[in-house]
Formats: sequence, C-alpha cells, structure tokens
Amino acid sequence: MTGTVGEIPIFLGAVYGGLVIGLVFTAFRGLHALFGGGRISDALLDVLFYLLAGVIAALTLYRINGGTLRLYALLGIAAGVFAAISSVDSLLCALAQKLQNSHSKFTKKRL
Repeated sequence: MTGTVGEIPIFLGAVYGGLVIGLVFTAFRGLHALFGGGRISDALLDVLFYLLAGVIAALTLYRINGGTLRLYALLGIAAGVFAAISSVDSLLCALAQKLQNSHSKFTKKRL
C-alpha cells in the first residue's frame, strides 16, 4: 500500500508496541514496590526497564517499518505507553490500595 492509507498499519503497530512498553512499566512498578527502596536496587531496576523498553521499541520499529524512524511511529509508541499507563496502571494502583486497606482493617480487627 502506498500513500497515507498505508501508514495506518504502521501507526497502529507502533501503538501496540507502546502498549507493551506501558505494561512492562506497570510490571516494573510492582517490582519496585517489592524490591525497591535502596538506591542500588532502584538504579538496577530502572536500567533494566530502560534497556527492555529500548529493545521493545527497536524491535517494534524494525518489525512494522523495517527499522526506519518516522515521527508518527514514535508518536504511536508514545501514545501506546500513555494509554497503558493511564488505564491499566491506574486500575492496578487502585486495586492495590484497596487490598492494602482491607488487609490493614483485617489485621486491626484480629489484634
């Protein structure tokens, strides 16, 4: 496909790649909660996330576009990351907060 219509699958593929990066971010946020707290562990988790996100972005661009950098593909990745973080991440944080509150209420009643 040529023309503007042929660019839509590339953009959507970039959005899907961005969604994957957003889900990886959410997973690493949970890892920070479990293993974080120290400067070294936080730095290692951050470096690991950035490496993984870079590999996912590079593989996404290579798969959908032959590795050619295009602004709309980068914007698609950013849109996917934003969509994943604003939807899934906020839902998981709210769920974790509710579980933490119910756990603290349960332990107070037992004591």
